[in-house]
Amino acid sequence: MLKLFYVTDIHGSNICYRKFLNALPIYGIDVAVLNGDLLGKVLVPLVEKAGGGRECHLMGQYTEMGSAEEIATTKKTIENAGYYWVEQTREEYEAIRNDPAAIDALFKKRAVERIEEWLALADERLAGKSHTVYICPGNDDWWEIDDMILRSRTLHPCDNRVVEFGDYRMVSSSRSNPTPWDTPREGPEEEVTAHLEELCGKIGVSSKDFENAIFNFHVPPHGYSLDLCPKLDANMRMAAEEKIHAGSVGAKRVIEKYQPLLGLHGHIHESRGAQKAGRTLMINPGSEYSEGILKGVVVMLDKKKIKDYVFTSG
Repeated sequence: MLKLFYVTDIHGSNICYRKFLNALPIYGIDVAVLNGDLLGKVLVPLVEKAGGGRECHLMGQYTEMGSAEEIATTKKTIENAGYYWVEQTREEYEAIRNDPAAIDALFKKRAVERIEEWLALADERLAGKSHTVYICPGNDDWWEIDDMILRSRTLHPCDNRVVEFGDYRMVSSSRSNPTPWDTPREGPEEEVTAHLEELCGKIGVSSKDFENAIFNFHVPPHGYSLDLCPKLDANMRMAAEEKIHAGSVGAKRVIEKYQPLLGLHGHIHESRGAQKAGRTLMINPGSEYSEGILKGVVVMLDKKKIKDYVFTSG
């Protein structure tokens, strides 16, 4: 039997990443997949105060830090929520606060440093271990991080390619259909469909070719329970009750057409669950990265079949 551990959308959360690495020996994992999105979304300036200490606005609240211990605690809170911090003097903060290009450059610098730290930690923790760990970006992740992943000795890239483990072949895609946020790896449904069709062609053409296939698509298929999210109004605020299907029609088409053994998906954090599409079991483990909670799923594969699966949270 092969144990597969799947985690998605940790969005820069340090504690979730460390929990992911720690979980591998605890669950007795053979193969793990860390799916995007990998990058965080928020940069928090820790601004020097005239009388000493620092101040910031974090999660909508003003925070003052007087001691080195308080500053360290705030930094850890920021990192665990998937955010990035930067220490600035008042002059440095005022110099760039109204300069989007400068803020973006600083954000990118801190995000790249976080990914570099993660890759180094994986190489330290996983060296000599029996786990095989794959990593695939998501639609929020810049294309530049692909080259960074290639430098890892222990995290194996799997985006846009077929990888084999045991009796199984997994094809992965970081792309998504359009979102309200104009993310780096999204595109029109026609492009997504063509891309996924090309990937499936790397596995084969006959139904037998897909009997032991795993589709690791960041975006879930449209119209199933795995892609439901709150509807946004014109001001990008969530509607109280109304939900919409936000998955990809292209992903739906290729899953229903090729009927792989297993579909692994993320993207829609709120839609944790599992559902069948014909013979295909599709799973979205969901995400609560901002709370420091690592959500995942352990799938037990045996003799080219899914023996069982268990959602994890912690």
